[in-house]
Amino acid sequence: MSSLAAAFSQAQTYASGFADAEWSTKSGPFACSLSHDIPAFGTAYFGQNAGSAGFFEFRGVKKGFPAGAVKLESVPPLWRSDVAPQTLFTVQTTPVRLNAEQLKTMVASLESGTNLVFSSAGTNEDGTSVRVIVDARNFAASYTTYKRCLANLIPYTFGQLSRTVIYYAGDASTLSSAAKAQLDKIVRYTKADNKVLGILVDAHSDRRETAEAAEQLSQQQAELVTDYLIDKGLPAASITTRWHGDQFPIADNQHKAGQAKNRRITLRLENESTRKDIERRVAARKAAEEKAAAEQAAKAAAEAEKQAASGASSVTTSQLEELVEQQNLNNGKQPDL
Repeated sequence: MSSLAAAFSQAQTYASGFADAEWSTKSGPFACSLSHDIPAFGTAYFGQNAGSAGFFEFRGVKKGFPAGAVKLESVPPLWRSDVAPQTLFTVQTTPVRLNAEQLKTMVASLESGTNLVFSSAGTNEDGTSVRVIVDARNFAASYTTYKRCLANLIPYTFGQLSRTVIYYAGDASTLSSAAKAQLDKIVRYTKADNKVLGILVDAHSDRRETAEAAEQLSQQQAELVTDYLIDKGLPAASITTRWHGDQFPIADNQHKAGQAKNRRITLRLENESTRKDIERRVAARKAAEEKAAAEQAAKAAAEAEKQAASGASSVTTSQLEELVEQQNLNNGKQPDL
């Protein structure tokens, strides 16, 4: 018995059968996956999501590795006598999750037709270690499909695009190349994500000679952006376009740097979650305003009542002087009020 076979005999080993060594791919604009079922253990899973790095992990694990390090080896199939087993690296933590360099090494081994064996350094309560074999059979063809998905994966997320700010020059009458590049991202993402309900376009200007000039400048920029989005295929009904002149500066208009920051167009993507969040904020603000108004009304009513009570029971200085003059000094009798 070889040393490798002897090691396997002392371990609980999980592997797919010859006929079950299949790899499955799932492709989409926001996620790609490549998976391999390992009976009685779980699934070997390669994945990458929009805007993030690729990863490998075991999913749906029924009985995982014992605590401690896990070693990864490349082990050729029996008919590859020309290739020797090789230790690739050791992962110090469980559950197993690999970094980019480890992932690249693992893929290269599978593409070359060499199986991978994950072996635990620790043992279970019964004294056995765990070995999991990831079979290289049928990997190459499925990995080609997976790579095709990765090439078309949208490289940004809703969170990264949900609030985009575009700045423009003071004399700009067209969109800059940088602005178009940012808008192209929004167009691509919005077309792919049917959860996007709409886009809000809000344009602002720096301070101009007149309020009308500032208003006109922000309107021009807002319409440039909206027209570009529509020309790229987004429905006009999904876009709300607004302009605000110089009403909402975010920097000091006395300096050129501040003026440049104030000349901006903000684009916000809306989905169900963001709309609910806005509705909650509006409701909270309305409730706060109503509470403040009620408190103010109650305070005013209390003050009015206090003044009324004070007026009914007090005598002014002029009234007091008049009473003194009317007093009967002979008998000291106080005149009637």
